[in-house]
Amino acid sequence: MEEGTVGLDLVRHRDPPRRRLTEALRALFLAVLVAFVVLALLNVFGQRQSKSRASSAVATMTVSSPPRVRGGLLYQARIHVHAHRAIQQPNIVLDEGWFQQTTVNAIEPQPSNESSQGGGVQLSYDAMKPGDTLVVWVYFQVNPTNIGRHHTDVELDDGAKQLLAVNRRQFNFP
Repeated sequence: MEEGTVGLDLVRHRDPPRRRLTEALRALFLAVLVAFVVLALLNVFGQRQSKSRASSAVATMTVSSPPRVRGGLLYQARIHVHAHRAIQQPNIVLDEGWFQQTTVNAIEPQPSNESSQGGGVQLSYDAMKPGDTLVVWVYFQVNPTNIGRHHTDVELDDGAKQLLAVNRRQFNFP
């Protein structure tokens, strides 16, 4: 035996079984973390906008918002309405899924009136002539406890008469 190695056992002191397990767990943790980052880069957890559109002889409406969001995320929904015919009382009705455990930070432009309609929120705007365009931005923040799938439909009404509807769903990650 060489000097200085008296009483040392290779298996016990250099290669203990517990160290191999610790290194394997460390590698597994790192792999899970890297996989999580790659999935986030591929937009699995939300934020990228998607567009939904509905059209009729009266108007065309496009709704842009992320279909997947995560807790704490600030995001924007954009509703673009183009009138082909006159709309006397344009109302945009947002389904209650937009508001379940979600904070509304701003609505631009401000509606002339806001009210509740069937569990959702109705935003009323001034009359539109043929060719007019109305763009509404709604800024939200997701509550971290808001987990699951929500209906985020949007309707365009003329008074009490429904003109268009865009059916959407949103999935909220923790």
